[in-house]
Amino acid sequence: MGRTDRVTSRAGRVGIVVGAVAAATVLAAPIASAEPSSQPSQPSQPSQPSQTPEASIPMPVREGALGYLATRSSTLWLADRGVDQVIANLPAPPAYSSANRQMAKTLKQELDAAVDTPGACLQIIVDGPGQAGGVFNYGFFAVEKQYCPK
Repeated sequence: MGRTDRVTSRAGRVGIVVGAVAAATVLAAPIASAEPSSQPSQPSQPSQPSQTPEASIPMPVREGALGYLATRSSTLWLADRGVDQVIANLPAPPAYSSANRQMAKTLKQELDAAVDTPGACLQIIVDGPGQAGGVFNYGFFAVEKQYCPK
């Protein structure tokens, strides 16, 4: 898989989710008008993305955001310290605790991908709030060895 393909694949994950939601909406419209079933409904589990992160090229950092490429040793240091668990266990207001846990999960996945790829490192992007009163947005990405600082 070429670098362009990986960027397209990584960026395409969002497009796939949006497309799936749109398709589900179109398919659900006829079902909504169907007769009720006498069978009890079964609880469903949220689907999990089948793609696991892998090291790729650095993600672009938009103007006004802060981008940081960790060295390989810093990446390994973060992994050794369990930084994802630190984030997951930070005290946060109830409205933000779910977002903290999701951020920790994403960090763990990308950090694991960087650690499992020889010489790879972690890219961290911090962006300002998307709306007034919001909080910062964080992005974590495993980056291939040739792009990592020494």
